[in-house]
Amino acid sequence: MTANTDKPSWGKQGTWQQALSYVGKVVGISKGADKADASSVRRWLEPKEFYSPLFVDDDVAQKAGYDAKIVPSAMAMTLGQPAHWQAGDKRFEIGDEPIQIPIPVIFEVPAPFSLSFATSMEMEFFKPIYHGDEITITHELLSITEKQLKVGKGAFFKQKDTYTNQHDDIVAVGMLDIFRFNPASEEA
Repeated sequence: MTANTDKPSWGKQGTWQQALSYVGKVVGISKGADKADASSVRRWLEPKEFYSPLFVDDDVAQKAGYDAKIVPSAMAMTLGQPAHWQAGDKRFEIGDEPIQIPIPVIFEVPAPFSLSFATSMEMEFFKPIYHGDEITITHELLSITEKQLKVGKGAFFKQKDTYTNQHDDIVAVGMLDIFRFNPASEEA
């Protein structure tokens, strides 16, 4: 919610023209807080009750054609997340706005909509992620398409996320669709 209104609001507020001016531009860059390592791989796999020797054994991974043990590709999203709090930052208190993962088409692109939700996410993986890799995500706003849905009038914001390692190799590309809108109950 915004601090200056009683109406629910989600995302950066602005005009339709401001939103359109961001199409085709990089709207954010997220650098992962930590390198990929055995601990993060283990903690990521345990809740899924999943195991592969490719993730823990260099010899097995090399026999399979990799340079060394790898990280599950789907961890790219986790590894590209910045720290949510660092020493010196303000401590959170009850009632503070919750911290969100970076979705620049919501939080960095101004638009005349008060709410949003994700409608689709697709990922394509190009190179393996190795232990020790650092992931950076470059977020680009590809398009905005106006649409009237039952929830209200708004627009689909298509965000392309390019995941690169510390060598600038593209390891994955994600396509995210976010529908930003004003609730139908407020349109009457």
